[in-house]
Amino acid sequence: MTVICISGTPGTGKSEVAKALSKKLGWMLVSLNDLAESKNLYAGYDDERDCRIVDEERVKAELDRSAEMHNIIAESHYAHDMNCDWVVILRANPAELRERLKDKGWKPKKIEENVLSEIMEVCKSEAMERGRKVLEFDTTGKAADKVADEIISELKRKKVIEV
Repeated sequence: MTVICISGTPGTGKSEVAKALSKKLGWMLVSLNDLAESKNLYAGYDDERDCRIVDEERVKAELDRSAEMHNIIAESHYAHDMNCDWVVILRANPAELRERLKDKGWKPKKIEENVLSEIMEVCKSEAMERGRKVLEFDTTGKAADKVADEIISELKRKKVIEV
């Protein structure tokens, strides 16, 4: 089956775009963060960042099992590390990204860390380093449905999907 991974810096719209894409295609949606939470797939705790460390190998194994039976839209800021047929990197203007993260109540240090990550194209660079087939879409000022339509159009053009 086919796995499309939606990745990008936190705040770029991965969850909403992935939901819209999953609904439009009729594919299974897997939030990798929810999967890690529900199956307790953690390798430890990062005291400096005050968050749990996901065991990506165990998450990857769970996703691979699901992909044996379903076409999947997987989303997370580390989705590009999974076994994906295509990686869709969502991007956002850093000023808008900063506002989105502020609206979510994020701490200033964490906001700046993620804005810098976006400016440096970290998710895209990591995906390319891993040899992934990558598509990029800018979510700045766009509704999730519109971005999902843009993704579907490009996946059709690349003959990844037939809808």
